[in-house]
Order: sequence, then C-alpha cells, then structure tokens
Amino acid sequence: MEQKQRKFNIKEFFKNQGLYVALVLCLLVVGAAVLLIALPSEDEQQAEQPNGQVVVEAGQSEDETLNEAVNKNSQPPATLKPTQTPTPLPSVSPQVSPSPSPAPSTKTTTSTSKADPPVNGEIVWGFATDKLIYSKTLDQWMTHEGVDIAAELGTEVKAVLSGTVLQVYEDDALGYTVIVEHTSDRLTLYANLSDSIPVKVGDRVNAGTVIGTVGSSAISECAEVPHLHFAFYVGGSAKDPADYVKLG
Repeated sequence: MEQKQRKFNIKEFFKNQGLYVALVLCLLVVGAAVLLIALPSEDEQQAEQPNGQVVVEAGQSEDETLNEAVNKNSQPPATLKPTQTPTPLPSVSPQVSPSPSPAPSTKTTTSTSKADPPVNGEIVWGFATDKLIYSKTLDQWMTHEGVDIAAELGTEVKAVLSGTVLQVYEDDALGYTVIVEHTSDRLTLYANLSDSIPVKVGDRVNAGTVIGTVGSSAISECAEVPHLHFAFYVGGSAKDPADYVKLG
C-alpha cells in the first residue's frame, strides 16, 4: 500500500511539476554548452601560460615566436646606457702662500749735493765741539766751531750758498767777519778777512759771490798760517762744515 502510495506521489509530482523540471534541465544543458565554449582549447593552454610567457613544444626551436622572445630578452632596453666609470678629478694640492717678503725699507738716503768750498786749500785746524784741541796762539786747549782752510793772503773768499748778508763786523777774536743767512735756518760765517769787504748787510748774494779776501785779522789765530776761518750753523748750532761743503 505504501509502495503504491509512493509511486502515486512521484507520478503526481512529475505530472504537476514536469514542466518546471524540463525547464531546469534545459537551462543546465545550455549552461554547460556555454561553459564548454568559453573554456580555452588545449592548444591555447599550451601556447600561453598564466604568467604571460610564451611556451613552445620541444622540437620547435625554429619557431619565430621563440626566436623573437629570445632576441627580445637578450637585447638590452633601448634606453639603457652603458655604465661610465667617472673620471677621477685631478687632485689639487693646497696652495701654500709664500712667506711674505719683508717690505722694502722706506728709509731713503737723501744725498744733498755739497756746495763748493769758499776757498781751496788744506784744513789746518779742524772742527771740534765735543773735544778740546790745542791752540798755539793762545797756548791752551779749546773748542773750535769751524774749520781753518789754509790760503794765501788776498785769496778771494766766495759764498758757498745763495742768501742774504746778515752781518758784517770786526770780531775781537776772529777779526773781520761776514755772516750770510740761507734758507732752512742755516748760516755761514767767514772770518779772518782783510778789512776790504765788498758786501754790506742786506745784500743778496749767490753761491760763488765774492764777499771778501783772506787776511790776518784774527788775533786768536795769528800764530797759524794764513787761512780762512769758516763755520756752518743750522738752527743756531755749529755743524761740521765738511758735511755740507766740499773741503780738502
């Protein structure tokens, strides 16, 4: 009874639902057919692997696809440049500054031309302000602010520099005397002259102008040979005439 009932139910099911079952089966068949069409063939699976690389079967070494793949892999990219070894920069030795040479001395020697002498002759009594020399006339040791230049009586005495006659007088010790004033606070003195003096105070004289003649008027030096007593002063101080005038 139960078996009959079961068969009856199946028949009733297919009778009532048979159309739907047939529709489902048709859909399954169509779906299977679409799936088979969509799946790649065996040749296509062998031709291309999932990683995108081309695979060929053995015995196909002459295949153009393989050659192109090999050539493509063996050639470097077009944009790749050969590596260049950087050229080492030349080593630069540190420049050592030479020791500075000492600056030339700014001290210059002023060479002032010496003036011509008032008379030509030998020095018989020299300049002495820092020591004592013996005077035969006075028979004593004393200083001497000038030089005595030996010369014959009547020898012309000439101014050694241009200037103005400052004094003309007779000195108690040096006799007839002429003093000439020059620039730069300088004075020259000419003594033991004769009494005939051709210049007077205020006269302008040049170097070489005759201002008198050699005499024997100097009482303090009368024991000496005839001579000219000549002195040179700078700023009121007696200087060695040989530093300014050419003396023998």
